[in-house]
Amino acid sequence: MAKIICNSIEFVFLSEIRLMVPDNVILKTGHDWKKLNVKEKPVYRSEINQADAGPVKEISVTAVTDFNTDAILKQFSGFPIILRMKTNMTTFYVGSQEYPVITEISDDAIFDTYAFKCKSPA
Repeated sequence: MAKIICNSIEFVFLSEIRLMVPDNVILKTGHDWKKLNVKEKPVYRSEINQADAGPVKEISVTAVTDFNTDAILKQFSGFPIILRMKTNMTTFYVGSQEYPVITEISDDAIFDTYAFKCKSPA
C-alpha cells in the first residue's frame, strides 16, 4: 500500500525530547513541535544498503518552503532533530535519539530547500 504524505513536516530538536519510544515522542515541559510550512508534498525515500558493518537503513526527506532568512532551522541547522510526518493513515517519526536527523539547507532567495538525512542499522 502506498503512503500518501501530507503537506506537513514537524520537527523538534533532540535536546527538547524527554522520552522517545517507537510510536511516541514525549517532549520536555515547555517545548512544542515546530511546523515547517512546505510548498509542495515532501519527497520521502527509504532504502537499505549493505555496508562493511552490516545493512544500513538510509532515510531522506526533501522539502521546499518559501525563502525565510529567520527560519529556526536555518539558524540551528547543525543541531540534530527528529521529524514527525503524517500520511493518510498514520503519524510516523524519522530519526531516533541514537540516530537523529541531520539537516542541510540551500536557498535561492525565493525558496529554501531542506534535505533531511538519517542513517541507522537496518
